[in-house]
Amino acid sequence: MKFAYIDESGEQDQGDVFTMAGILVDAVKLRKWTDEFDKKLKEFKRLHPASPDDFKTKAFITGRGGWRKIKAENRKQFLRDICFWIAVCGKVYSYGMSFTAFKEAVANNDNLPDNQDNYWVASSLFIASVIQKKNQKEVKNKGHTVLIFDDNKQHMPKLSDGIYRADEWYDSLYAVPQKKSRQTVWTVKPDKRFDQIINSAFSINSKHSSLVQVADILSYIYRRHLELFNEGEAYNGEQVYYQELVNILEPKRQKLGQCPNEPSVKFYKAVKHANWEI
Repeated sequence: MKFAYIDESGEQDQGDVFTMAGILVDAVKLRKWTDEFDKKLKEFKRLHPASPDDFKTKAFITGRGGWRKIKAENRKQFLRDICFWIAVCGKVYSYGMSFTAFKEAVANNDNLPDNQDNYWVASSLFIASVIQKKNQKEVKNKGHTVLIFDDNKQHMPKLSDGIYRADEWYDSLYAVPQKKSRQTVWTVKPDKRFDQIINSAFSINSKHSSLVQVADILSYIYRRHLELFNEGEAYNGEQVYYQELVNILEPKRQKLGQCPNEPSVKFYKAVKHANWEI
């Protein structure tokens, strides 16, 4: 059994960037990694008694609320340490899109699956598809993956419905290549659609889950990294910092890789942020 803890960052009234990211860990090490993150956060708060109880990455790194009493370099170093820790304990799954590109793609695509015109659902099903693709290749796969998100009552039923229905539109994202008559044929058997994913997603309050807080860190780092491509020289120092964090994480980020040039693949390539590699 595997658990993927996932969160998102970005709203349409905040800018053009939306990111969704998470960490996937094996069940046998779930308690170990949860305890380790709890200890790291507890130790940071012990060294900095002014720390607020609630940990939200944006407030933390920008020094909002009680976090402003802690030196910026101390906060930045904590995120560096967490990124190095993430690179050891799990695999990273994420997606970065442009709201503008998403709206255009939805308007120009007929016959999209139900709820694919919802950016949150579309992003979560992309991540589910990449998890499906990677896990179905494991020779000694010890179980399916449970998707766990920060509390989101509005979209969770739509995601669960999408996984349960397993529309063939998503096949090309995780189809298996086979050679036939010197041609590559991409196939997915109907009973294998999203068969690596537990067909009901779950949500949990981030205060009750350390690894959802880790997912919040991941999603905000990737979001800010993409936003900074358009910020200009005035933000050069911040650009360097977030590039450093992304460089730590990228070797662990699972990418889509080779796929047939079918509608679902075209869609996700069209809506991604210009500087995002899938």
